[in-house]
Amino acid sequence: MNHTQDAWFARQVEALGPTLFRVSFAILRNRTDCEDAAQNAVLKAYKHLSALKQRAYFKTWLIQILKNECFDLLKSRRPVLDVNEQELSYEMVVPDLDLNRAFDCLSPEERLTITLYYYEGYDTKEIARLTEVSEGTVRSRLSRARTSLRRQLQEKETIR
Repeated sequence: MNHTQDAWFARQVEALGPTLFRVSFAILRNRTDCEDAAQNAVLKAYKHLSALKQRAYFKTWLIQILKNECFDLLKSRRPVLDVNEQELSYEMVVPDLDLNRAFDCLSPEERLTITLYYYEGYDTKEIARLTEVSEGTVRSRLSRARTSLRRQLQEKETIR
């Protein structure tokens, strides 16, 4: 790679920092694992940048690499969830603690889908391409996740 490409790559990665954190945290729920997955994804992207056909798709391409890294990490390790660390670090993404706890009840796939849809602004077709599932599966995950979140938050309200 040349200096111009290196500089472009570094700017893109820096601009995507918050997105990389939100996406990885939606799956892994642990700051250390998120940092490992993001670092691995960025390294893979850098090594294989020549495979990217159009720069306009860099964000989607990097998120797809990150998603794969996160699920590989999830398969290879049993993540240890430190509740205090989790609440503090995810507060930047989901400031409502009740919503944050309800979010924990979702599957990693549902958390990823919700994050990509609501926080990153992807539509269901784009999410299907990113997560390598059908658009119907994406809609099902969104529906199940919304129902679960609503139920969790309503239960919380009735307890108060």
